[in-house]
Amino acid sequence: MSDDTIARLGALPTGVICDALGRLGLSGFMDGIRPFRRDVKMAGRARTVQYGPRRGDDGPKFNIYAFMRSLEPGDIVVFGTGGAKSWMYGENMAHAALFAKLAGVVSDSMARDADQLAELEIPCFAAGSGTRPPVEIEFIATDTVINCAGAQVHSGDVLLGDGDGIVVVPGRRAAEVLFQAEELEDLEGQQERAIASQAPMTELAAILGKKKIVRK
Repeated sequence: MSDDTIARLGALPTGVICDALGRLGLSGFMDGIRPFRRDVKMAGRARTVQYGPRRGDDGPKFNIYAFMRSLEPGDIVVFGTGGAKSWMYGENMAHAALFAKLAGVVSDSMARDADQLAELEIPCFAAGSGTRPPVEIEFIATDTVINCAGAQVHSGDVLLGDGDGIVVVPGRRAAEVLFQAEELEDLEGQQERAIASQAPMTELAAILGKKKIVRK
C-alpha cells in the first residue's frame, strides 16, 4: 500500500468509500465517532492501542507518549476501549501526536479539552467529550486487532475521516477499494448533474444502477 493510494483515498468523501466497501462485500464503519473540528479530512495508517476493564494486578506498563514518538509520520493512533465513558485523550496527548507528525487520533471513548481539540490542526475523533477520568480501564496491548465503535481495526489498515465520521479500509485491500471509489466519485458527479438538469428518470435510474455494479 503506497502513500499515493492513501492520499487518493483521503481525497474522497467517506460516504463514497463506504459505497466502495459495499461493492466489494467489505465493512468498516465506526458508529457515533465524530470530529471535534468540522472542516476536517484525515487519512493514514492505523496503529492500534487496546484498553479493557481494569484488573489492577500490575499488568504491562505503557507510556502513550513514548508510543506516539515510535510511530511513523502519517500514522493514526486508534484507541479501542470498549466504548468507555471516560476520556482517553485530551489536548496534551493530541499535541504530542501533532508534534510527532501523526495524521490523527481516534478513540471510541470520550475525550477532554473539547474546545482546544477543535482548534488544533491535527484531526481528533471520539465518541464525545467528558471529564470522567480513565480510572476504570487499563492498557492491554498495542498493534493488536481492536474493536473501535463497531469496526474491526488492524494496525496497517487505512483510516479515513471527515465530517461524517470514520471509515476503515483493510490495508491489503486498499488499492481495490480505491479502484472502486474513484469510479463511484465520478458517478456521484453524474448523478448530481442529472438531478440539477431535471434529466429523465430513466437516465437517473441508469446512473444509480451503475453505482451497484463492481468495476472490472
